[in-house]
Amino acid sequence: MCNLMKKITQDIKDGLDFALNEASVLGLDFDEKNRTVYITFYPIAIQADGKIPIDNRFLFAFRNVARLASSLILDNDTIAIKFEPSQLADKISEYKNEQLYGWEFFDNGDKIFKDWQDNKSFDLIINNNFIAQHTIDIFQEDKFSKKTIDVRIWFDNIDIFDSNLKPYDIQTFIDNGKRGWAKLDQSGWTTTDKELGDKLRLKE
Repeated sequence: MCNLMKKITQDIKDGLDFALNEASVLGLDFDEKNRTVYITFYPIAIQADGKIPIDNRFLFAFRNVARLASSLILDNDTIAIKFEPSQLADKISEYKNEQLYGWEFFDNGDKIFKDWQDNKSFDLIINNNFIAQHTIDIFQEDKFSKKTIDVRIWFDNIDIFDSNLKPYDIQTFIDNGKRGWAKLDQSGWTTTDKELGDKLRLKE
């Protein structure tokens, strides 16, 4: 089923925050004409049958975007590098699929955004109704330098698609993430280990 979310409940927000922690960001694209930001994530997950998904890429489509802002800096306390919203996909691709860290991505209010709102690379306001919208905060940090990029998206609803671009149930996405993290917590492994795939596998 297609997951249009006019209202993100607290349970859904908490579930998505949990499931997206340490997910790799594989790509981002902004379709300004259709007011949609697409982000491909590769999250930690175990399916209901106890197996690790063969292809765990998911495309999140953030719909009816009314505002989009970003801050790209080369080092702490430096002035953000200016670029156009149309260049955001290229800027994100420079980070080579880095992971997200933290447990709070959705509807953070002034938190997180206040750290860089006065030092933006761009701030595109499409519609002033963004004040009433949901938000998601995304960031990437280069492992080999101090270059970081922060992105905030103001949106109304979300569609989730699997790697075959088929609509995917949001609760299933959340439950898969919970099972994946439960296995990590049980086994004491971290996602930084090169053998993560083998360690996540449940015993037959």
